[in-house]
Amino acid sequence: MRHLKAQHLLVATVSAATITIALLGGGFEPSAFAGAALVVWIAVLVGLAAGWLPRSEPPASAIATGLCLAGFAALTALSLAWGNDAGGGFEDLVRVLAYVGALVLVIVASRYGEAGAWLRGLAIGLAVVGAIALLARFEPSLFGEPDAELAARVPAALGRLSYPIGYWNGLAALMAAALLLLTWLGAGAVTRAARVAAVAVMPIAALALWATDSRGGIVALVIGVAILLVVGPRRSRLAANLTIGGLGGLALIGVGLGFDALFNAPTSPDAASQGDVMLAVTVVACALTALVRFLLDAPVQRFAVGRGLARAAVALVAVAIVAGIALSDPAERWDEFKAAPQASQLADGDVSLLRGTGSGRYQFWGTALDAFESAPVGGVGADGYSSYWFEHRDEPLDATRAHSLFFESLAELGVVGFALVCGFLAIPAVVGVRRWRAGARAGPAALVAPGPRELAPALGVLAIGIVTAGVDWTFDLPAVFAPTVLAAALLAGNATLPPGTPDRAPTSPGTVRSRRRFAGGVAILLGAWIAICAAGLVLLADRALTSSQHAAARGDLAEAIDDANSAIDLEPWAADPRTQLALLYHEAGRTEAARSTLAEAIDRAPRDYRLQLLALNMDRAAGDLPAAVASYLRARALNPLDPRIQEMEQALEQGS
Repeated sequence: MRHLKAQHLLVATVSAATITIALLGGGFEPSAFAGAALVVWIAVLVGLAAGWLPRSEPPASAIATGLCLAGFAALTALSLAWGNDAGGGFEDLVRVLAYVGALVLVIVASRYGEAGAWLRGLAIGLAVVGAIALLARFEPSLFGEPDAELAARVPAALGRLSYPIGYWNGLAALMAAALLLLTWLGAGAVTRAARVAAVAVMPIAALALWATDSRGGIVALVIGVAILLVVGPRRSRLAANLTIGGLGGLALIGVGLGFDALFNAPTSPDAASQGDVMLAVTVVACALTALVRFLLDAPVQRFAVGRGLARAAVALVAVAIVAGIALSDPAERWDEFKAAPQASQLADGDVSLLRGTGSGRYQFWGTALDAFESAPVGGVGADGYSSYWFEHRDEPLDATRAHSLFFESLAELGVVGFALVCGFLAIPAVVGVRRWRAGARAGPAALVAPGPRELAPALGVLAIGIVTAGVDWTFDLPAVFAPTVLAAALLAGNATLPPGTPDRAPTSPGTVRSRRRFAGGVAILLGAWIAICAAGLVLLADRALTSSQHAAARGDLAEAIDDANSAIDLEPWAADPRTQLALLYHEAGRTEAARSTLAEAIDRAPRDYRLQLLALNMDRAAGDLPAAVASYLRARALNPLDPRIQEMEQALEQGS
């Protein structure tokens, strides 16, 4: 009974954490991921101090996975010495430390065969996130009109479902993982009610995924589901549940196609009435899906497909995929992918799922490779891709990220960083496949035992995370990348091993084991204190900076200056607090103090063209034309394609 309560508590905790970080804008802001880092590392410290952790001896694969991610964090910290902006790089470090903490927490808190509880909690949390996303579209007034707010900042986002993550491709990755996990739950849940509930909410995740207009999310879903069907036991049940839930989702999407205002122009007057109708249709669709799954529960549980028919179905699907690729004219699609997007495409969002453009990814990735070639060992430093892009871009596209974890790692941290991040993702994948093959050799019973039966969904979630992180910047969204970290921890740790697996080989000397445990404990404690201190600095500095901005907005310059100075004291290496203070001095009429403070900010981020533009404006306001010309030349060298710089050139020529 105690074990059952612990499992329920774990499920509830994972669900609540998933929903919370999603509602915090996906965890993108520094205060969000710094707060997450504090929570996970404090949990690790408390668990170790109380003797609750570790609950089992971590295997070598888990240690290797953790060392790769910790090494990636250490390299990020070292790169602050040669990067462009130590402040931005420090924030990147804290984000990675949050992932390290989550990985360590899952590994040391898991016993043999407990992967199911973690995955059930994740499935429930993601299902709730999908429901919130759709409800925010159907009834936006309940959530503060998030579509209008996002469209005001990013016009191309209009119509693409993004709330609560704030990025459509990030939400699509979560919905792909939700559909995979719900398919698994619908086939393997113990009770009939749980199986029915899992399949019943699949149409919500399917509609949310479609509403994001994300090709990457759909591709990731296909790959993840393929892994689930190949690796998972009881494939017939999985296929049956996927069919029932998928048909419900397709029916709901078919209805959604008739609500153009709701899904393409959600801020228009017609969207409100369409949202009311679509909400009712969604409830009915889920209820009908639940009814079908309830009535077919017994047949689905007994459903079995012969090996010959299964192979024929796989062959048919493979032929269909190959034929589809051939008919799509791959050469033309590749040319479309390489082409830079036009201004009109960026303005209207170009959200057709059949579009072939890469939205600038070919250019982003090419520039990342150029940055890697310029510094192949250590890269250009954490948070250095953005400045390199603006300085070397060939197209007038704005980008602060390379839209790929792997390309960005090459650019910013060189071959060493690339190898570490690949090791972090590859080790769990290899271990998971090996465990599955070992179970397959042992017989069907071995694959349905607790632990091994969760290999398939964990591998599927990991694959979705790798695909989406490979083609987008989901690594910077903790709500989106955390499921990947969770899957890696389950696969590399003990949770996907069957109960009763020995903690160590009988031949392992006890003294060696004790020394390793002591060394591991010391390393975790040291890492925890470093992470907690770093996260605390980011959290406090971000709050001080935000408070300064709010005080300035209400006209209290004295308080705003005090808060900016507090942020500087917390992060003296960062450029942003000094930039804020310079702007406040400028607003207060303290021109020389503003210019001097901005010069200090430029010293901390010398390749940030935006600071040079600020310096140019302040130099002009001070009547210092030679300094203004020098600032202009530096800004032009750092971002030659910026149209504002051309305007500044005309103004300088006129002597204004």
